[in-house]
Amino acid sequence: MRAAVLAAFNQDWQFQTLPDPHPAPGQVVIRIRASGMCGTDLHAHHGHLGAKLPIVLGHEPAGEIVELGAGVLDLKVGDRVGVFWNQKGCGRCAACQSGRSEHCPTAQSWMHIGGGNSELMLAWASGCALIPDGLAFELAAPMFCAGYTVMSGLRNGDPKPGERVAVVGVGGLGHLALQLSKAVGLETFAITGQAGKKAELVALGADEVLLAGDDPGAALKDAGGADVILSTTNSAKQIAAAFNGLRPGGRLVNLGVPDGPLTISSQTLMWGQRQLRGSSQDERADLYEALQLAAAGKVKPVVELYSLERANEARERLQAGKVRYRAVLQHAD
Repeated sequence: MRAAVLAAFNQDWQFQTLPDPHPAPGQVVIRIRASGMCGTDLHAHHGHLGAKLPIVLGHEPAGEIVELGAGVLDLKVGDRVGVFWNQKGCGRCAACQSGRSEHCPTAQSWMHIGGGNSELMLAWASGCALIPDGLAFELAAPMFCAGYTVMSGLRNGDPKPGERVAVVGVGGLGHLALQLSKAVGLETFAITGQAGKKAELVALGADEVLLAGDDPGAALKDAGGADVILSTTNSAKQIAAAFNGLRPGGRLVNLGVPDGPLTISSQTLMWGQRQLRGSSQDERADLYEALQLAAAGKVKPVVELYSLERANEARERLQAGKVRYRAVLQHAD
């Protein structure tokens, strides 16, 4: 099989022909049709995740199962599936026994058996989810990390009917957070520092677009505040400022990797009974819900398509902040 291989940190990925994988018991082999590219791929590329080299990156894969390992009973050859980050726990620890295998100390992911930037991918069956009929591979792929992450963030923000959601950082994750919030019937504001984005954010479903400048919290407060803020920005300064735009009892859910410590006013936190929450991919039901909304056409990732051979070009554009909004490697048949 052909694959884009990270052989050395901070170096271009190498295109190599590797042996075709074969599944161990409990595993499947997937012919990859599309694989999304995420900011976390950049972290791995720079050596920040502790990946052991050489490794095939790509944790937003979508394709068709071509081979089953022994004991796989709930999937079949030909199934259209994607693979999420945490694929399998030990099954015996407290986290696994309580149904939260993503918190297992020995959980296995693509970092252990390889990712989706290849013609074929090995995955644990327990880490696969069926792609709804009618949802194209290139649109399904980003839902397995970006969509899953922001759907969990939305649910962990616990919005009530009639509450207002604001999205800070309307990029690869944020444009999906905006659509998902709107799709479930919530009043949704987008906060951006780019005036040129206003029309497209309205087209994506924003009830109102606020131009933030250096202080998204002030802009949000002037507009009446929000009950839930979904923050996908990496700017610690922007996150801290946005927190001040919460209404009393509001919740800011952080989904990004801040570039420094968060400085939150203790008085703003305490007197308004506001909350700062963290979230990542949580219950599998969140992924299912996000995929169903995408299949229904209520959520549509905005993607730039690249062939597998152009993976380095896509990575460089992502690193430079030029991808708008999601890069996807589309594999040839």
